[in-house]
Amino acid sequence: MNKLNLFNNSSINRDEFLANYWHKKPLLIRNGVDLADLSRLPDTAKLKQLSCQHSCQDIQSRIVFKNSDTDYDVEFGPFIEDDWEEMQHHCWNLLVSDIDKWQPQSKEILKYFDFIRNWILDDIMFSCGSIGGTVGPHTDHYDVFLLQVHGQRQWAISHDKIYDPKLISEQALKLMAQFNPGETNILNPGDVLYLPPEVAHYGIATTSDCVTCSIGIRTPSHSELLTAFIDNLAQNLSANNRFVEPQFTNQPKTGEITPQDLQNVAQILTDNITTEDNSLSDWFGSYITEYRSLFYQFNQHQQLAQLDKNRDLIPSPFSKTCYLKQGNNAQLFVNGQSFTSSLSLAELICNTEQVPAKVLENLNKTDDQIIEKLFENGSLIHA
Repeated sequence: MNKLNLFNNSSINRDEFLANYWHKKPLLIRNGVDLADLSRLPDTAKLKQLSCQHSCQDIQSRIVFKNSDTDYDVEFGPFIEDDWEEMQHHCWNLLVSDIDKWQPQSKEILKYFDFIRNWILDDIMFSCGSIGGTVGPHTDHYDVFLLQVHGQRQWAISHDKIYDPKLISEQALKLMAQFNPGETNILNPGDVLYLPPEVAHYGIATTSDCVTCSIGIRTPSHSELLTAFIDNLAQNLSANNRFVEPQFTNQPKTGEITPQDLQNVAQILTDNITTEDNSLSDWFGSYITEYRSLFYQFNQHQQLAQLDKNRDLIPSPFSKTCYLKQGNNAQLFVNGQSFTSSLSLAELICNTEQVPAKVLENLNKTDDQIIEKLFENGSLIHA
């Protein structure tokens, strides 16, 4: 890849983007990605191939058919080659998810976005379609960078965030019944449109070779965080500890819940919901590296004898990593597992996503054992 800076041709820099746009408001970045760096990304033919049965049954793909402004159909893959021959007279849009996992070379495009922490990256999704192909007007609950790879796509967007929009009834997709765009732009190859959560958008392919790359940045909802954290705490509580009735001066009626009962319940919750003793860091690092992860289905176990320490190691395309600094050491999280490693090893795995062979030769015993475990369970693979 060439020297990468998404804002080379922009009037703002990364710091200004993070301060004024990130999570807040949309931004169109013209010529953000060098055309030469788009060449390793899939085109329409490759996306069709990936969506078919012979590629992999586990690749998530779907086709959205637009019948009218208020009528859409969706079909889920895998598809067969004959399906594409039958679609010549339809208005269609194909979406293929997790391209970064099935086509690892596509992750190179993320170097343009290295100012965003990688543990909140959801996936890289690609879409292509016929002229007019679209998934309809909608909002998302996450940040997204829309990179035009081939052809052109028109994007109409709202200026303000729209929460709980009225939806078209009786549709499989959650599409807006009314959409009044604030601005409309045509994206050419290399252009990037950033959208924060809840900004309405409506993309329409305007050329038959249109391919758009969607880089989704998804963080857990408060509901997801609370549910997962409480579940984690509850798993470590003994079933011997039970709710105990208060000592009543006057026994209540048989069907009554009293204020004292509620006080007892509140005390149980207060006593057991804690973030002390590393419980928060232990849980969150494990949780976030499993969040929406495909690791357990797809990472392949390897024999330790296959580990060649004369070769560089990299995380599997299905692996997710992060770490918490602890002086010269770190709490390293990989696919839900926690390790105490040196800070230098954690930074190599999580920040540079590579452990060079020259480093493998000089690891201390603890780090060496971590490398072996991660290799055996498929989290690290040979580069």
